[in-house]
Amino acid sequence: MSENAITFSELRKIQKEERRSEELKELDDNFFIKVGDYLDRKKDASEDNREYKNAKRVFRKILSLREDKIVKNARLSLKSNIQASELNMLPREQELFRRMKQEFNKHRDEVQEVTDEHRGSNTTEEIEEPEIEETTEEPSQMEEVTETEKTEEQKEDGLDPEEGYEIVEITSEVPEFMGTDLEAYGPFEEGEQAEIPEDNAEILVNRGNAEQLS
Repeated sequence: MSENAITFSELRKIQKEERRSEELKELDDNFFIKVGDYLDRKKDASEDNREYKNAKRVFRKILSLREDKIVKNARLSLKSNIQASELNMLPREQELFRRMKQEFNKHRDEVQEVTDEHRGSNTTEEIEEPEIEETTEEPSQMEEVTETEKTEEQKEDGLDPEEGYEIVEITSEVPEFMGTDLEAYGPFEEGEQAEIPEDNAEILVNRGNAEQLS
């Protein structure tokens, strides 16, 4: 394995740092290539199947965290004129940043154009009040909808664990431990979210070290 090859521990470290900071973490320009090579190796090694799945999940979360920051910076750049090269973005991310900035500018120009066209218009149209339909759903139906919405929100937030696993939020420091799936987990700090085997999740929750999220 190359000295510069990425590891699962490094991916976890990057995920934690991205989650804790509002700024993009500085990464090697070949980060995506290294992750691709790492995932290929683990996919081909059947004994590392669990690590492969966990690594894919962690990588997706890293992407999501960085994409959120890129969108935020693209919007802020409309006022500050900050450049992608100043924000620790990878080459592909810089291109995404430029496209997002162009789309924001285009959107604002189109809105301004529509606003200018209708400004000062003396035409007054009668605006009909929308009819408000009374809710006729039974309480049980309303509760069912609420639970469905909650499930969808959990999926959007990435709270959709694999079968046999639970996502918990750590409420006090937890040292590294061996899970029931014989994989190492932790150490975890207060406020972190972790996907761990159900039995281990139950133990942490019962001890007051974690709260169940999924």
